[in-house]
Amino acid sequence: MDGLLRIGWIAVILIGFGPSAWGIDLFVSPDGADTQAGTADAPLLSVQTAINCAAAVVKQSGYPSDGIRITIRSGHYSFDKPLTIPPLCQGTLENPFVIAGDVQQPPVFSGGHLLGLGLARLVKHESVLARLHAQARDRVFVEAVTSPDLRALLSQHQAKVSYKGRMMNLARYPNVGYGHMDRILDQGAIYAHGRTMGDPPKYSMEHPIGGIFTLTYKSTESWEREFQRKKKARVVGYLAYDWYKQNHRIARIQNGTIQLLEYSRYGLDKKKEIPRRLVVKNLLCELDEPGEFYFDESVGLLYFWPYDDRLDAEGLSLWASFPFAELNNLSHVSLENLVIEGVSQGKAAVSIQNCHNVRLAGCTIRNCSRPAVNIQGGTRCGLLSCDLYDVPLHLTLDGGDTMNLIPSAHYAMNCHFTQVQATDYYGKIQIRGVGQVFQNNLVHNFIGQVMTLGGNDHLVEYNEFFNIGIEEGDGGTIYSGAQMWSWGNVYRYNFLHHLMCVPKAHPRGGIYPDDRDQGDTIVNNLFYKAAHRAVLINGGAGHTVKGNCFLQGHIGIYNTESGSEKICQDQARYDAGELKRGDKTDYIWRTEQAIGPEGWNQEPWASRYPLFRMIMNQERKRFWPIECDFSNNCFSGNFRDIEYRFASGEQGVKDISEVPHIRAENNRTISMTVFRDPNAMDFRYRTRRNDRDLPDIHFEDIGLFQDRFRPNPPDKQAYRQAVQRRFAQRKSYDPDARYDPQSINDLIYFNTGKLLWQD
Repeated sequence: MDGLLRIGWIAVILIGFGPSAWGIDLFVSPDGADTQAGTADAPLLSVQTAINCAAAVVKQSGYPSDGIRITIRSGHYSFDKPLTIPPLCQGTLENPFVIAGDVQQPPVFSGGHLLGLGLARLVKHESVLARLHAQARDRVFVEAVTSPDLRALLSQHQAKVSYKGRMMNLARYPNVGYGHMDRILDQGAIYAHGRTMGDPPKYSMEHPIGGIFTLTYKSTESWEREFQRKKKARVVGYLAYDWYKQNHRIARIQNGTIQLLEYSRYGLDKKKEIPRRLVVKNLLCELDEPGEFYFDESVGLLYFWPYDDRLDAEGLSLWASFPFAELNNLSHVSLENLVIEGVSQGKAAVSIQNCHNVRLAGCTIRNCSRPAVNIQGGTRCGLLSCDLYDVPLHLTLDGGDTMNLIPSAHYAMNCHFTQVQATDYYGKIQIRGVGQVFQNNLVHNFIGQVMTLGGNDHLVEYNEFFNIGIEEGDGGTIYSGAQMWSWGNVYRYNFLHHLMCVPKAHPRGGIYPDDRDQGDTIVNNLFYKAAHRAVLINGGAGHTVKGNCFLQGHIGIYNTESGSEKICQDQARYDAGELKRGDKTDYIWRTEQAIGPEGWNQEPWASRYPLFRMIMNQERKRFWPIECDFSNNCFSGNFRDIEYRFASGEQGVKDISEVPHIRAENNRTISMTVFRDPNAMDFRYRTRRNDRDLPDIHFEDIGLFQDRFRPNPPDKQAYRQAVQRRFAQRKSYDPDARYDPQSINDLIYFNTGKLLWQD
């Protein structure tokens, strides 16, 4: 997408909505009534009623030439079923159907059930005080929950509550980061769905089959006493690999040992130098800081520690609702300046399916145990200037026709993705299908890899990513993997910085095309302290990495041929049935499932990606990293600028100039003095008059911008300098760094969600 096309694209999104007058103009207010006319002086109470009123007018008179607007006044609204808009209400590009709140004081739509704290009291009973952590005494409140439905919801292990709009977390040890295994006494039963032959093994609380272990630096006496009362505690953590997070029920806590209930994919195993890391959740004795809660389902009592000492009788909300909106087969609809929270059921808080030109603008989606936004099918739907936080999955953009390479052009622009209060939500942005656009977004404070891509012709540009992969080994900030057909994706003008690796854990990447993923274009990006390998290509062919700046990192660009021979040989084993068909490394079969038999030789693939056709017609060499171009890049302060690997260890590194199938021309070392003020994270060039060969980074255009839906974007200089100060003494990857279980949590966790959030 060239510059002129980009300007046109922005114009469609920013200007395409918004007539100056409205054919139907309805008002909704918390003080309204659905028996009123819906005028400014006599507003309705329900948004759905306003939609139904508009639909009745349209049915009688047709869609008005000046469009439809429903104005929602500030305040709090409850919902218990999805908002729906009938197809006859869909608008036009010039005159859409708009549901809008106030940009300065947006209305809050909560699907949470207010628990009503009129009878809540500080815990005073001595028997309960004895079970509480010493820090929690005279701080924890208790409320009786009598409703069977609410009890059932609170008894679920994924149950969540919020207090005055802030997410609370189930009581856990430790509060930040992870505790550590000491000894692994039994690996436990192993079974991997989709890979292990046969049925999974049986288990019960009386006959558990999970691993057995002890903890370091932690007595489990209080846990053992508490567990005898309510046997529903859980372990969450990295129990084998640094990149695979597991979640298991505990079956026993006895004499300092813990046994898990069920089988696991890899068992308990110390695969790396660091001890295995875990969190123990759902024990009352670990309710020891503001923002935590615990539900004792045996007696129906909810214990919680508010964020402040003042108890708000309307402040505690159990996330309980169905989606806020399910929009299907609609065109030209805009939801603007709304806050949505408390969704715990359905596909997503907002689901947009098979729609055209439907968007969320200036909206906040938070405090949900279901994904925030799911867009599938249709064309040109997306998010503009939205804030998404404290959700398990932030956004899915999926659509287009892979076989025929027809784009859907869904988008996310000028949006802020983070976690603020969440301690265990992974968070993710998923981009699938063909031709999605991710532009001018701010993405930070995620425990693992946040963006995953699959498919073709996606554009990722002008985004800022930092403080990602806080606790995870392996993975990347932007990850794509195991799709040899994933051609045409472009990453340009992005700023990836302060991607810090956990000491001794499996190292990480910035942009990471994994497992023979092919055909990415990575150009004009700026990487600063960007993980272990800023661009980590795991054996893929046909990649272009040109005109980037790699600063103060470990390895700038990486590719490897390790494993290529085995992958090539395994294809015959898949064909013979010796390996399970469709597993990750069954590359050719999976490619043909996506694009047809020898699809690389068929149209439109053969014409769109001639290099893909050329590579795939080499039955052996297509598994090697051939036809890559790593030219015209600038480097400063890295351990190694480019690394090509054919075997493990230092002896397995080959100078890139000796690799005939990778072009690496006009790369050079630069001084940090070419930038205005690196210490203040200002990477604009001082001048380019005398050095036209410096990469065209467009640094000043990266990240969030001001528009009518985001009138007060965060101060980039302020938060970037705060992050710089925090990590000034740390390398993004340090092979000599120690992993100290007693200090690691203080070292690696920096909640930039709280740092940056504007409430």
